[in-house]
Amino acid sequence: MVRPAVAAALLITGLLPVLAIAAPAYDPDAPVPTPTYTPLPASAALPALGEQDWRNANDTVGAFPRGHIDILKWEAENSPAPPEDVTTDAGGLTPMDAVRQALVHRPELFASSDMNALERARADLAMIEFSRDVHRAWISAVAARQGLRHAQRAFDTQATASALAVRMTQVGNWGQDRLLREQLALQVATVELARARQQALTHDQALNRELGSWGAADAISLPAQLPAVPATPISADGLEARALRNHPQLQLATTTAERAQRGLSAAAIEGWNQIARAAIAQIPDRPAEDGNPLTQLPSAAPVVDLRRAALGHEGERAARAQAEATRLAVTIRSNVREAYHQYRIAHDLALQAEQTLQLRVAAQEDMLLRYNGMLKSTWDLLTTARDRVAGEAAAVEALRDFWLAHANLQAVLAGGDYSGPDAIGTGGARNNAGGGH
Repeated sequence: MVRPAVAAALLITGLLPVLAIAAPAYDPDAPVPTPTYTPLPASAALPALGEQDWRNANDTVGAFPRGHIDILKWEAENSPAPPEDVTTDAGGLTPMDAVRQALVHRPELFASSDMNALERARADLAMIEFSRDVHRAWISAVAARQGLRHAQRAFDTQATASALAVRMTQVGNWGQDRLLREQLALQVATVELARARQQALTHDQALNRELGSWGAADAISLPAQLPAVPATPISADGLEARALRNHPQLQLATTTAERAQRGLSAAAIEGWNQIARAAIAQIPDRPAEDGNPLTQLPSAAPVVDLRRAALGHEGERAARAQAEATRLAVTIRSNVREAYHQYRIAHDLALQAEQTLQLRVAAQEDMLLRYNGMLKSTWDLLTTARDRVAGEAAAVEALRDFWLAHANLQAVLAGGDYSGPDAIGTGGARNNAGGGH
């Protein structure tokens, strides 16, 4: 719970919403907007062939002297305008703003002046990992909203193709089989739109939970898109040393190890190492029951008899402290190498996705020229449009994966743990259904 004095200071700075004091989130009678749901577009029914006579059908086609390009233009002019998205403002919530807002509801993450060195190190680690998680939630929310817009465009493109297919079937230029393919493709686009809506909602709510936003305050304004992938990735030079210097607990572990070794001779330390190696060598080799060496797991800890050794407990404590500092340092170094490798893979894939998108844009522009020259059909033009939308969606996914990997790397370099690799490379695996060639 935020103390009154702290709350007053936060209110002055604008970091604490007034709603959080006037109506706490745990009050069941607090007024909140009703959850909204936008139903999916209704599935298109198969036209009743023969319902429209030949003359009326040709009159419909004759209303578009230039053929399908006029139909597309008519569709664009007569389709209802999509609702304006007020939640993707270019000057929306930044990642740093998100961290500050989220900290208002996380008093357990604050350090205090009466903490000892170990407590302060743990508090710093918790803050690093918390900041990473907020950044990742922000990245995922922005990317999911971008993905939703591309899914809506893909649906609109396929809906146009399906409407054209209906007209061509009614006129008699197409058979029922080609119409069915276009309508099946529309069903696929509808499902993808539903999934994109769910993803956008899921990541929005995940960010809300990090921020502590609820009720009327959960309509978060975010930038319209993620930053572009940098042309040059972070250099690998000195990353391990940087992470070792920044880790809050490593310096404490190193100091503890050095203090434990003071007053001990090199012979004493080597004596401990010798009896430790001897104890390890005494681990029995149990015969594999099925001949598989993977079943030969030790079932008992190695035993060191300090009473017979020429060492006291000081040698054991020094060995434990040194081993703890070494294990922590090895973990930090390993995390850096893994996080950096994942970062570089994500960087390369994001650049590849961007280059693929540029090729698809060029292909669509070339197809438009050929269409205007009556060298290609409307369906060729629609296919390149679908490919471009798919390329845009794949580029957003690759960009999201890059910035998630970037957030992981930055957290590791600051001293945090590595949260593990994200699934990358899935953005390009998209199958384009339909086509009607």
